[in-house]
Amino acid sequence: MKGDSVIITASPEDIEQISKLNNFMFAGATLRIKAYERGSTPPSAGSEEKKAVSQSAQETKEKFRAILATRYDGNLKLLNLSALAQDAGLLEMGFGTFDGKTTSKLFPALMVVADQLFKTWQEKRDAIVSVSLANNGLSDVSGVTALAQTFPDIKNLDLSSNNFKDLKSIASWRWKFRSLETLVLSNNPIETQEPNFNVEIMKWFPRLQNLNYVQVRTPEEVAATLEAVNTPIPISGPDFRDVSQVGENFIRQFVALYDSDRNALLSSFYDAESVHSIAINMSAPRNREHSTPVPGWDAYMKHSRNLVKLTYAGPRLNRRYKGIQAIQQVWSELPATRHPDLATESAKYLIECHPLPGLADPSGQNPGGVDGLIITMHGEFEEQNTSTEKALRSFSRTFVLGPGAPGGSPIRVVSDMLGLRAWAPLAMPSNQANIATQAPPPNVNIEQQQKEAMAGQLMEKTGMTMEFAVLCLEQTGWQLPQAFDAFQQNRDKLPPNAFIAGIAG
Repeated sequence: MKGDSVIITASPEDIEQISKLNNFMFAGATLRIKAYERGSTPPSAGSEEKKAVSQSAQETKEKFRAILATRYDGNLKLLNLSALAQDAGLLEMGFGTFDGKTTSKLFPALMVVADQLFKTWQEKRDAIVSVSLANNGLSDVSGVTALAQTFPDIKNLDLSSNNFKDLKSIASWRWKFRSLETLVLSNNPIETQEPNFNVEIMKWFPRLQNLNYVQVRTPEEVAATLEAVNTPIPISGPDFRDVSQVGENFIRQFVALYDSDRNALLSSFYDAESVHSIAINMSAPRNREHSTPVPGWDAYMKHSRNLVKLTYAGPRLNRRYKGIQAIQQVWSELPATRHPDLATESAKYLIECHPLPGLADPSGQNPGGVDGLIITMHGEFEEQNTSTEKALRSFSRTFVLGPGAPGGSPIRVVSDMLGLRAWAPLAMPSNQANIATQAPPPNVNIEQQQKEAMAGQLMEKTGMTMEFAVLCLEQTGWQLPQAFDAFQQNRDKLPPNAFIAGIAG
């Protein structure tokens, strides 16, 4: 915080999205958002003038660059920041000690200069794989916490021969360094004063394979753990309970016409009572191995009806489009698309269909309602832009189909809800997906079943993922009331990925 301003460090992708909120109204005030290069100093509130960098500051920056150059090993992709108090260059600059007061000034400045050496995030990821902070006399990481913001993707970190006494001394890096594979904490008091620290450390860093030169997980175990975290609830195979192939025929026509002739699609299945909405989910989880660039959301943003983001009645109502004309106007402003072919690329879809009783009868002859269908389709599409780059998006679309009004199409869309998110591979059903409906075999672990049920209850009450619900229960001795109390007391401290996508903590 600086006066009425809030300064945020964010990735280039997030900066692009955050900047779109410039001039939005929030709490009765107009937001003013501007991006600054890493290391530059934002102006004070109300000022837009840039301050010139002093000659002395420029000289200091060049000295830091020279020091970093001598400490970088290109073959190992290692940035060696060990024993900084003994560095000749830093001693010459007057940094003769490396205590808390010195690190609070020196290290952040050093990280700013290091960050400016790279043009892109990918270039930085490729160049710096390992970092050493050994032999620096650190009692905690508060003075060097900027490392996690500057190099969040490192795989190897050496913290040996410091003065870390317990887990609290490195807790600031909990849930940071999500790619960390090797961590060295040898020759620190924590080894003797907290002998079981490795158990907690493994929870903090899900990709960790080696701790203090000992293998704690195999690559296969890491992959299995991450898969379990990404899909805490088994994904069942599609359940398609159609009626006279109405659902199948609708989906086949919808996909083809939405890509080729949206007006014909509207006249075939929509009427004056059909309702349509679009919601953008920018916080959906993505696998790092498939983190393709996310195209801009400009074409969809003004139509998005994400009720987590929209809290005012006006926008919520205005972005619920009713009738052919209103829907046609929205669709005409959206990019052209190409969905995978249902016949040859069916693996890119998960589609479910179920009967849905109690729909309003458009003829008015059945006060108790009529039967219809609810169809949910998950998949992807490619936007047909003028650029040569593919713009892929993942989507989930839910339709409610019912009988048409007299004189109209026999089938009509009652409701059409489209959810959009950044592209990610479709989560496929587990091989064990359908065993939930079967009676458990005699040797099923009853205690494990009870724990899973308890974790499910905590997930439902809190919105946490399975991983965090289990952690919370483990730390409270599997006592559900105490686990819920612990969640209430610490919910503001939990990271965003502790919650199921789309559910606020």
